[in-house]
Amino acid sequence: MKNRIEKLIELTLNSCLPYIVNKGDYIQFIDPLDKEEISAHYGNTHLAVSLIIFGSLKNNKSLIKTGEELLFSYIERWNKNKELSDFHNDFNNFALCVLDDYTKQYHSTIKKTILSTDDTYFDTINWLPMRWYVNKCRYLWTNDVSYLNNCKHCKYLIEKASYSDGYIDDMLPKGRSFSLQYNVATVAFMQFLRVYGDNINLDLQLGALLNSVFPDGDINYLGRGTNQIFAWGPWIYLLSSARIKELDRALLYLENHLPTALANNNILLNEFPGNEKNLWWDYHYCSVYTAHILFWLIMALKDYDKKPIYPKLVVDGSSGLQIYKNDSFFIATFNGRTEYLSERGPAIEGIWTRNSGTINKGTLGPWYGLFGNKYVQADSTLRNFTGLMNTNSHFNEYGSKFKRLLPQTNLSTKETISPLFKSPKIEISKRISITYQLNRCTKLINIPCLNGVPKARIDGMELSLTNTLKIKNHYGWCDIYQSRITSGKSITIDIT
Repeated sequence: MKNRIEKLIELTLNSCLPYIVNKGDYIQFIDPLDKEEISAHYGNTHLAVSLIIFGSLKNNKSLIKTGEELLFSYIERWNKNKELSDFHNDFNNFALCVLDDYTKQYHSTIKKTILSTDDTYFDTINWLPMRWYVNKCRYLWTNDVSYLNNCKHCKYLIEKASYSDGYIDDMLPKGRSFSLQYNVATVAFMQFLRVYGDNINLDLQLGALLNSVFPDGDINYLGRGTNQIFAWGPWIYLLSSARIKELDRALLYLENHLPTALANNNILLNEFPGNEKNLWWDYHYCSVYTAHILFWLIMALKDYDKKPIYPKLVVDGSSGLQIYKNDSFFIATFNGRTEYLSERGPAIEGIWTRNSGTINKGTLGPWYGLFGNKYVQADSTLRNFTGLMNTNSHFNEYGSKFKRLLPQTNLSTKETISPLFKSPKIEISKRISITYQLNRCTKLINIPCLNGVPKARIDGMELSLTNTLKIKNHYGWCDIYQSRITSGKSITIDIT
C-alpha cells in the first residue's frame, strides 16, 4: 500500500514541479491554466511543505531546497497576501503548523507568522479541524488559554453540524449544505487531530462514509464537490492512517483516474481537458487542488497505520442520505439542502447495477449565484438530473394561422424546465424501481445514463423512453433518456 501511495505522490509531484518558477524577485507556483500564482489560496504553502517533508522522507536535498525557496518567498509576501479578500487563512496557517510539528528548523518564522495571522472569519465546517489544530499550536507556544477555548469552540461547531447517523453538514445551521467531499475532509482532518494527540472518536463517522462508497470505489459523487480531486487526498489519508482495508479499492480508483486528470490539468477525475473548466466552480484552480492532493498523499505515507478506527454503522436516515444496496444493485438518495442547486433534493445521487456498472453518479452542478457564475453550462446542469421534470412550453397558437398573412409575425416559442424535487419509493429485487406518486399531472421523465438503458412505466403501462441528448457531466459523456410529456398518478423508472 505504501509503495502505491508513493507512486501517486511521484506522479502528482512531477505535475507540480514544472510550475515552480522564478518570477521577478520571487519564487512562485504558477497555475498551469491561469498562468499566474493564485496568491490568496493555499497552493504555495501546501506544495512548499510537501516538498520539504517528502524531501526529508526520501533524503532528497534538492526537493527540500526547492520547498524552502518557495516557502520563504511566499512568507515574505504573506502580510500582503493575507489582506486579499479570499485569503485562505485556515489552510495556510494549517500547512505551516504541520511543518513546524515535523521540524523545528523554521520555528521562529512560522511562530511569528501564525501568531500575527487571524483565523478565517466564517465557520465552514471542513475548515474547523484545521483551525482547531492551529489554535492548539498557538496554545502550546504561548500558554494563552484563549487559544484553547478556540479549539473547544471548533469542536462544538463540528458536533453541532453532525447527525446521529455519522454524517456532517458543511454549514450551520443544519440544512444548508452537505457534500460527501467536505464530509470526507472534515473526518480526515479530525483523524489528523487524533494522530497528533487529540481524543476523538470517529467510529460512527467513518462507518457512515464507508457505507456510502459507490461499488466502483468512488466516495465523491454527491454535492458541490462531486468528482473533484480535493476529496481524494484526505480520503486516502483517513483510510491509510486508520488501517482500513477500503484503502486498496480507493487507491485503485485513484490509480485509474488521477493520471489522466493530471495530464489534462483537470481538477475533476474525468477525461476532459482542464482548460474547458467544465463543471468547475468559480473558486477552482488547478494548481491549488493539485498541491492539496499532493500534501495529503504525503501525509498518508508519513502517518500510515498510526491511529486505527473501528467503524460503526448507524442507519437512521437523520442526515437525509440513504443508501440502498445488495450484491447486484446500489442506489443513493438524498433529501437535499438549500444553499446550492447541486445539493438540492430530494434527488437520486447515484445508481449502479452489476449488469451495467455505473448508470449515473452526481446530480445537477454549478449554478448562477453562489460561486457558479464563471463556467456554468445551464442546459447540461439541468439535464443532469434523474427523475421528473416540470416543463412548460410557450407557443403562440395563433401565430401559425397568421404567418401566411403576416410573414413578419414573430412566433414566440420557448420551453421552461425545472427538476421536480420529490421523494420516490425505492424498491430493489430483480431490478431497481424508482416510483413517484403524484396527483395526476403532466411531467417529463429525464434520466442521464453513463451506461445502460432505463425503462419506465406510467400507471402500470410501459412508457417509451428515447435517447434524445448527450451531455458532459462530472464523469464523462452521458446519454439523456427522456419520455414525451406524459400524465399519470404513478410513474416508475426501472433499472435492470
